[in-house]
Amino acid sequence: MRKIGIMGGTFDPIHNGHIMLGRQAYAEYNLDEVWYMPSGQPPHKKGRHVTESAERCHMVKLAIQDIPYFVFSDFEVRRTGKNTYTAETLALLGEKYPDVHFYFIVGADSLFEIENGIIPRR
Repeated sequence: MRKIGIMGGTFDPIHNGHIMLGRQAYAEYNLDEVWYMPSGQPPHKKGRHVTESAERCHMVKLAIQDIPYFVFSDFEVRRTGKNTYTAETLALLGEKYPDVHFYFIVGADSLFEIENGIIPRR
């Protein structure tokens, strides 16, 4: 079973901390790849300016292009709907790639936001 890390985020902009975190996870968990996956419409950033997804995707591609085990993924950006939630994205990835064990990589800034209890309304 392949082991793939998912480095998700708004990446507005992507920075060295994102790259270092991906490298650390790759080495520490013996991952096959780390997929950098910009978020679509982050629900926790309503009311804040977020750069268009095409520009954020371009920034990510440029930032990771020289690291062979980093892969760009537009999986979440392509999702439709008003908001995209990480839990739903991870479930969809599991369905699409049943032969992969995914590792969700999260930075401290996002980890602290989880405590705010942002829950989608149905």
